[in-house]
Amino acid sequence: ELCGRILGDLGADVLKIESSIGSTSRSLGPFTEDETSLYFAYRNLNKRSALIDFDSEEDIEKLLSVIKESDVLIETFLPGTLSELGLSPEILMNVNPSLIIVSLTDFGQTGPDSSFLGTDEVVFARSGWLSVSGVIEKPPLLAPGSISYDTLGIVGAYATLLGVLHRDRNGTGQHIDVSAVEALSQMNTWGIPNASASEVSGGPATLIRSGDSPLYPHIPCADGFVRQVILAPRQWKALWEWMGSPESFADEYWESTINRYLNLDVINPLFWEHWKNKPMIEGCIEAQNRGVIATPMLKPSDVLVNSHYTSRGTFQNLEIANGVTAPIMSGFAEVDGERIGYRFPSPSINQDSAEFKQTPFPMPSKSLTPAELPLEGLRVIDFGHGGVGVECGRMLAEYGADVIKIESWEYPDFIRIVLGGTMTASFASSNRTKRAFGANLKNESAREVVLELIKSSHVIIENNSTGTMEALGLGYEAIKEINPDAVMISSQLMGSKGDFANWNGYGPTIQTVSGLSWLWAFKDGEPPPGTSAIHPDHLAGRLSAVFSLAALVNINRGATGNHIEVAQVEVLLGTLGDLFCKEAINPGSVNPQGNDSDRGAPWGPFPCKGEEAWCVVCVRDDAEWVKLSALMQLDPESVEKYASSAYRVQHRETLNAIVSAWSTTLSSVEVEKLCQGAGVPAGRVLNAAEQLKDNHLLDRGFLPVVEQLGGVGEIVLDGACIRGSKMASPVITRAPLIGEHTEEICLHDLSMEKEQFEALLKSGALEIIKPES
Repeated sequence: ELCGRILGDLGADVLKIESSIGSTSRSLGPFTEDETSLYFAYRNLNKRSALIDFDSEEDIEKLLSVIKESDVLIETFLPGTLSELGLSPEILMNVNPSLIIVSLTDFGQTGPDSSFLGTDEVVFARSGWLSVSGVIEKPPLLAPGSISYDTLGIVGAYATLLGVLHRDRNGTGQHIDVSAVEALSQMNTWGIPNASASEVSGGPATLIRSGDSPLYPHIPCADGFVRQVILAPRQWKALWEWMGSPESFADEYWESTINRYLNLDVINPLFWEHWKNKPMIEGCIEAQNRGVIATPMLKPSDVLVNSHYTSRGTFQNLEIANGVTAPIMSGFAEVDGERIGYRFPSPSINQDSAEFKQTPFPMPSKSLTPAELPLEGLRVIDFGHGGVGVECGRMLAEYGADVIKIESWEYPDFIRIVLGGTMTASFASSNRTKRAFGANLKNESAREVVLELIKSSHVIIENNSTGTMEALGLGYEAIKEINPDAVMISSQLMGSKGDFANWNGYGPTIQTVSGLSWLWAFKDGEPPPGTSAIHPDHLAGRLSAVFSLAALVNINRGATGNHIEVAQVEVLLGTLGDLFCKEAINPGSVNPQGNDSDRGAPWGPFPCKGEEAWCVVCVRDDAEWVKLSALMQLDPESVEKYASSAYRVQHRETLNAIVSAWSTTLSSVEVEKLCQGAGVPAGRVLNAAEQLKDNHLLDRGFLPVVEQLGGVGEIVLDGACIRGSKMASPVITRAPLIGEHTEEICLHDLSMEKEQFEALLKSGALEIIKPES
């Protein structure tokens, strides 16, 4: 759903093809009082709709005529379904050789599990996320919203634009395969590479849910909770001074993140005491002003009236569906200061004819060199750090771009050094396939060299604090002056404008201020148990990559460069958009749901035989209940008693106990296999260590191995989740060391004289590898 929505946001004429009874997503909650699906409405803004009877030969011919005029076909059928309808990718590309077919499925087009039935929750279980969500005293906790399928939609939009750029160069379409499990596994806070690195080092690789990461706990305050993150020495010093400079913590020893981590039993009570009488919003404002990273835990109702979002125009009261008006998150990005988002409301069923009437999408206005990968020849300057900008650069590098990471020994990427060395598995994953340029950006000579690089570059990525790039003389206006065709991607925590624009933080801190943390909880009234996920860092990186490709598509057609801004907090708000609409329409209606779902019962993770073994089972309708009942060998009276979906939802706790009594007699693999064989969506809960041995991921080549320098060794990375029938395999190589390619770039790319290069090195403007790294 969201893939087409994003393309519609960008101006595409998106025609949604629905079956004769309408799209399944029209039956998914949340709903308005008149049963309008806000899930459907929000994710189908900016689309038209037409009905096709897939059992009618006449309608299939009508669909073929529409496809013949299309640039892109997005489909989400189970693999093989198109062929059964007489619409195989081969037939469609014969009808329209320039067609880009994007298949968005739960498990991908190939592999032993490709035919599995999925739901958002099944994908969440198989991706590694569910295994580390919540606390060990309770079942694994599903995330609110639709994180799996929204991720698939965003990555699908990126895949679509890759296809367009590849067609610009080679003149032909192709079939692109995108797997939801792989897309979400990429975003599991570097789970796979860290599990692999643990195995290499001889440590335990199994990951067990333990609630909040110790590095960014939820702390109770006077009127709620705040999330505080203290990583850098300067942040610790600021907090120490704010706490009254306690003498017992004055030693430099406490400036180390690792040392504080090893003494949580001593230091956390200090934080709790400090915050207990401070109000949530005012306390966080003071914290940020002091250089301490802290954010308030907001409810959805708080988010809708928060002064920062009001000052940014984040929400606009617009018609989302026929006769339904609500505050809508106004767009995932701004381009040159203009929101890219809402154009018109979602369609009523069968409101349009199955045809295209607008002017065809233009061909490139300039000749482009054919290439095996769509981004070959693209130069990207990556000022990113942490998990946002670097993930944008990773996505571009895998598909052919030459991504140059700018870094220095004085100001290294904190993810590189967080464990005390100069390389981590997390850094290796996000900075794979890049070159490294060592430059001290506070040195004028270094900036001049970097500006020379930018003159011949196509994309510039940064996710520094608001105003940092301008202070360095590397803001968009300075870049535009020397390279009008450059695309600059900026991603700040809260955006570059608004009441809290100067706030600093990381992915986990904006989970609180977006409403996600408050919703990611059980229904028992206890505080959110938390998760170690750094979400939305990885997703914000992927959205940044989407908009960078959209800008490049325009440049191929004669446009100039743009400044694109993706506020990280609005990535979360955007993927919870239907829930905010529901809260605005019916105040107080959006609350934590735990593992329950209005979409069916039984639903969620169920315990299986073995230690910490779980399997998600989702019964969506009455027919699936009959199938699950047969597996459990229930008596006819019980089958009939729970025959109604409404009754099952109403009595879900009793029903869950029945399913648990059955599932605990079987392994998670057995439960998954039995359910899938019977036609009931199910997915065993895998942790990252188990994913390393998952036959499906191995079969699809999703687990590449690299020999990572810097003390990490040979590790497994999460691979590419996008494969094109006309694309070469994505490029995945190890991450660079600081300054590893400085000399190569200066002497060969910039044609710098050797004497000048050596003088810059001697002055400290530029840097190369240090032997100890």
